[in-house]
Amino acid sequence: MKTTAKGAKHFAAIDALIIILLMLCVAGIIVRTAMGSGGLFATQDRGSYLVSYMVTGIRGEYSDCFSEGKEFYFENGEAFGTLTDGAVFTPARLYGEDADGKYVPSYAADGRVDVRGTALCEGKMTDEGFMLGGSIYTAANSRFTVSSGDITVDIVITDIAKAQ
Repeated sequence: MKTTAKGAKHFAAIDALIIILLMLCVAGIIVRTAMGSGGLFATQDRGSYLVSYMVTGIRGEYSDCFSEGKEFYFENGEAFGTLTDGAVFTPARLYGEDADGKYVPSYAADGRVDVRGTALCEGKMTDEGFMLGGSIYTAANSRFTVSSGDITVDIVITDIAKAQ
């Protein structure tokens, strides 16, 4: 601002430019907050999801650790989800080489099993993918270590679908 000899203040062009730039910065922050990835208009679908999983090669006596209603947690203590009914147990599939050097499947004879099932999990679907619990990125073929208190296992996520 310019001050004249009589004490009156006048706006210079630079003053107007600075005020306009400040107003544009504030408007940009408001738009980013309202429409950004975490903003009011973001395409996030928060709710319950059915996350299909697979656990390979566990001993058969642990099959009751995968019963309906069992809650599993990540190593950091955050909830993974609650198991739903219908876990399927099959003999653990193993691969070995035949005489020609090709890999052929066989099944474990020592009582180990593979488990396939679903867990009801809370999370949100974002533009970047599914965020389990709102903070852990999860997709098909993601691997995690989870625990129920009775057992700690490594799981592989096979599918994610919105719960009905």
